[in-house]
Amino acid sequence: MIKVFQFCNFITFLYKPCYYLIRKKIVKNSKMKRILILVILLSFFTSFYGQPVLPATSEVNAFFNSKTLIVYEGSMFSPYNIYIKEMVEQYWKITPFEFIDYNEFEEKMTDSTLSFLVLTDTRFERDKSGIHYNFINLLLGANVKTITEMPEIGSLPLSYSNGSEEKYYYKLKVIIRFLQNRAKELRDQPVTSSMKYLKYYNKNRHEIKLNTLLIAENDLSYKAGSSEVISKYYPNTIRVISDDELEKAISDDEDALFLHYVGPEENKSKGWAFKMIFGISNGQLYYYNRHTISDKKPSGFLLDDFKRISKN
Repeated sequence: MIKVFQFCNFITFLYKPCYYLIRKKIVKNSKMKRILILVILLSFFTSFYGQPVLPATSEVNAFFNSKTLIVYEGSMFSPYNIYIKEMVEQYWKITPFEFIDYNEFEEKMTDSTLSFLVLTDTRFERDKSGIHYNFINLLLGANVKTITEMPEIGSLPLSYSNGSEEKYYYKLKVIIRFLQNRAKELRDQPVTSSMKYLKYYNKNRHEIKLNTLLIAENDLSYKAGSSEVISKYYPNTIRVISDDELEKAISDDEDALFLHYVGPEENKSKGWAFKMIFGISNGQLYYYNRHTISDKKPSGFLLDDFKRISKN
């Protein structure tokens, strides 16, 4: 699997305390004020240049004229390779495709007539737990040196890197639908800077309460572990079900939404928790959020998340 390290300059973390010191007039020395202002400006620029970049219109158009190469990971007999082959053959519709191994990816990644669906082992500098995550990425070939420089059509977390494929493999068809929807939206809609982030899709969250929401019981935080508690924060149609029941609902293309949760399966006291609500049959993303796991915000879908999706 391809390893990716997402770097974020540490100076961006100094923005809030520096801004607070100036705003509250705690720092009165003019020289010190100038230093703090410089830190704020550096924070802005390092944050800006470290952010994901939307593909240019020409790159989006090039994607739709490309052949998409589905990159197998590691062993040819890995479970991921079996699942992705099955799901792509059934549900990939927007470009011609073929399957390749990682060595071929390294040889072909600079070819702008090709695009790639590839799994990466990703670690974030801001995540102090040092945990690695599996991300699925839809990228366009480009004359660059590293995978992080390739134009990105879409990217989603699938699991913790040491997690079980059984936790996400049956969701791949919905995720493949989403990535294709994402590419079409980049082509057909006026592109705005907010589209760089998955939180862009929170514009759809008001529709969640109009549908049945399916959540696997294991994906709830322990504080949201009962229907009685949930109903106080989310008085709408929800079914808390088993992983097997969720797999069947997705397999049957049930007319419902579901939670795709990416969190630790063993040590649940650290790392990041990714929360996404998708439509099963349409691949639409209705909600995205992420939190750092702590005593106050444990692993799982939080009561705070239920509050957010209850809002108009």
